[in-house]
Amino acid sequence: MTTVDSSAMLATSALHMAREAERRRLARELHDGVVQSLTALVADLEYFRTRSLPASSEVSAEVAEKLLVWQELARESLLSMRQTLGGLRGGSELEAGLEAAIAALLARFEQSGYAVVYESNDWPRFLPDEYTINIYYMVREALTNIRKHAQASRITLFLFKLEEQLHIGIGDNGIGMPISSSSSPSPAGYRQGLIGLRERAALLDGLVTIESRPGEGTQIDIVIPLP
Repeated sequence: MTTVDSSAMLATSALHMAREAERRRLARELHDGVVQSLTALVADLEYFRTRSLPASSEVSAEVAEKLLVWQELARESLLSMRQTLGGLRGGSELEAGLEAAIAALLARFEQSGYAVVYESNDWPRFLPDEYTINIYYMVREALTNIRKHAQASRITLFLFKLEEQLHIGIGDNGIGMPISSSSSPSPAGYRQGLIGLRERAALLDGLVTIESRPGEGTQIDIVIPLP
């Protein structure tokens, strides 16, 4: 082994160790701050909604409905944060690469009874960590929305590269999504997931489009310029 090769391996090892240390630090900070705050918020909302509101007022009924929506949003945020912490604390879900991680994720959906169609064409073998991580969590967030809200039996997922752009398409045959709706726990849960999905796409200068009709499922398409 040459001196150059040895130096490169040492540098790679040091970078890996630094990333692992940073992941553990972030996990501790998120748990001690955000997770504990969200846990307290969920408990306080539940207490206020079930014990502190008068039973017969029209205003109190409206407030109770809003509290239910807020509580669902807080629970969704708490679950998402705990999933993120699991990835930070344990072995990375992405150690085997993005496509392998997505295939493993879809395999769990198949085991739960979903019919899954997955295709990946001309997808780059190597992408910067920022792209790999954000794309994986966008796909996972979209699939989580399907599991929780869509009442679907079939999932389609396509990854491909076209004209210097990365394309991700996630679809289902569920009940459809009220893209602009007032208030009920299920649409609120959808909106919470879509906010995070759009924020991650924006970090990569990407664009998210959504097509959905009641009873005809939902299609989410993400287009991201190649780095």
